[in-house]
Amino acid sequence: MFSFQVTILLAFVFTHYVSAFFTYAFYGTLVRGYESKKVSKITVYISEDDSQEPDIENESAEERAARMDLVRQLQKSFYQDEAVIEKPKSGSTVIRDLPLWRVQWTELPGFQNVLNVHVPHYTNMLQKIIYSDSNPKYFGHIYLPGGSDNLDNPEYRMETGSKSTMIGTLMQISDYHQMDDGRFVMIVQGLERFRIVDVERHHSPYAIATVEIIPDDELIDAFLDVDGTEEEALVKAVKEAFDSHEYEITPITMDTNLNSNDPSQSILVSPLSNYRSNYKNSALIAREFDNDDPIFEAEQAVWLKLNKMITLLQQLVKETSIPIPSQILGLLPLNPPTPWPSDFLLEEYATKLEIEKVLVGTHSKTPFVRVDNSEEYSPLRRAQRFSFVVWMLTDTVIALANDEELTRQHVLEMESTIERLEAAESKLDVICAVISQILDSKDG
Repeated sequence: MFSFQVTILLAFVFTHYVSAFFTYAFYGTLVRGYESKKVSKITVYISEDDSQEPDIENESAEERAARMDLVRQLQKSFYQDEAVIEKPKSGSTVIRDLPLWRVQWTELPGFQNVLNVHVPHYTNMLQKIIYSDSNPKYFGHIYLPGGSDNLDNPEYRMETGSKSTMIGTLMQISDYHQMDDGRFVMIVQGLERFRIVDVERHHSPYAIATVEIIPDDELIDAFLDVDGTEEEALVKAVKEAFDSHEYEITPITMDTNLNSNDPSQSILVSPLSNYRSNYKNSALIAREFDNDDPIFEAEQAVWLKLNKMITLLQQLVKETSIPIPSQILGLLPLNPPTPWPSDFLLEEYATKLEIEKVLVGTHSKTPFVRVDNSEEYSPLRRAQRFSFVVWMLTDTVIALANDEELTRQHVLEMESTIERLEAAESKLDVICAVISQILDSKDG
């Protein structure tokens, strides 16, 4: 008989991994906004008779559109002098006065999401960002248990020794739509890890801080030379990060991702950002790396373990092929430390997508991108990106009760790409062992 844990896992694999993930993860995940709450409407009217307010309940569509257009103009006028949020200046690693969105979950670099923002203090924050001259439009994502309920809780004050995390993810707003009731529906994309270094405001309406961008240790070490300092190497790694964003992140828009004509309804996006095809950036300089570097060996080990998991799942569900999100397949190294084995399925999948020039995605079709085809792009950033996005797959399968569960916040706070890859390999080991146990029990 199956153990209780194995039975639970088998049920989860079929209901969540196979039926949900493999049904649409390859093409794009259906992301719905959170339950909305009404916020106060702004009523603007002009009348010769002050006693006659407009009949909002019975206004025509044209009258409503005109009224809301006036509201938007007033909002833009009100927020037009907001401070610009800029990427780190030359020679710096910090972003100053970054608005922080402190919520109950963790976002990772390389992921993207659809947000339905209804809390008044955060709609106010987003209006300040959107109507400013900032471009790209950045904000910080910070995990906070309980969300807004703990925003003013002294136990979660953002300082050393408190319960608050000091590590978050820099996000950019790809596109947005503001509803008539004040809610925002927006597409956001995760870019980089950051560390809070100075807090301007801890409390309501929302936190503001100066943050330092922190690439993984291996990316910083790659810029160390005989005469350079670690601080100089960090500056160079941060510059490379922001120079890489236009290649690493394809902006997506609301109008191409609506599942209906109503932005308050569901929007179809992939949970992972895709790279831009045929993108050239003169700011990126090709560098040579030792293919036997431990980071690339750790990267290959995770790919091999992922291939094993896919093979086992094929046996479990009796399917000849199991789709993998194309955004992950695009990160497959072209020249790994050792040649891929003959039974390595993922190289076959990636090569097929590349040759056929497949457009991937649901509503916003973008070409499949094999990132190693860009000679200027750092393989260290490829490995770092993979170390984050692979958790989309491992998170889909429930962990065993006796497995030391790693949350996404734990993953985000790891300072080394190798550490993150080794953690992913260990998680894949657990998954493969349990699926093998299920298969052995079925055969028995």
